[in-house]
Amino acid sequence: MLYKSGNPRNVREIAQQLGVAHLLQGSVQRDANRVRVNVQLIDAQTDAHLWAERYDRPLDDVFAIQSEIAKAIVEQLQAKLSAKERTAIDQAATSDLAAFDLYMRAKALLFPFDRDRALQAIELLDQAVTRDPKFLPAYCKLAGAHDLLYLHGQDHTPGRLALAESAVYSALRLRPDSGEAHLALAMHLYSKLEYDGALAELAIARRTLPKRRLKL
Repeated sequence: MLYKSGNPRNVREIAQQLGVAHLLQGSVQRDANRVRVNVQLIDAQTDAHLWAERYDRPLDDVFAIQSEIAKAIVEQLQAKLSAKERTAIDQAATSDLAAFDLYMRAKALLFPFDRDRALQAIELLDQAVTRDPKFLPAYCKLAGAHDLLYLHGQDHTPGRLALAESAVYSALRLRPDSGEAHLALAMHLYSKLEYDGALAELAIARRTLPKRRLKL
């Protein structure tokens, strides 16, 4: 299995680093106007495959596939979701396939960190939010990309921080109660060495995203 850095790692090691008991492993292949998705849910302690499915659908069904996978995982893990969490599963972050493709390509460029790849990711994310100005996760990822450039000393300037701030507050204007947006703001404040504010935003994100291990 490959995880982030491209170095082979076992399932238990990855789960320990992420602070989770289960992992979702999968692949996506695009062929013209169709998409093939293979996914499997793995118990990190035993390496047992709890559930697996293959989807072969028209490309414009990709958001429905995401929702179906999320619901299947909830069922397999017998998880209890709040009404807000159930609504989030049913609502796609964007209905623009091109914007979604730009977003996914940008995500793949951001880890491991590299200056040129981060700049490419920013270009893609700028295009994504231009296509869909209500694409909240793209704004959060865009803010994070700018903050990474600042934190890694590749562009340690007020201008870079201003770009990150613009993106994160665009996300918060869309959904002031979004845990993802508050997590992005926590990261941004951490970049500015405003640790108290960062911890306060992290606490909000924890309440909204209770099933994730969140840290700065």
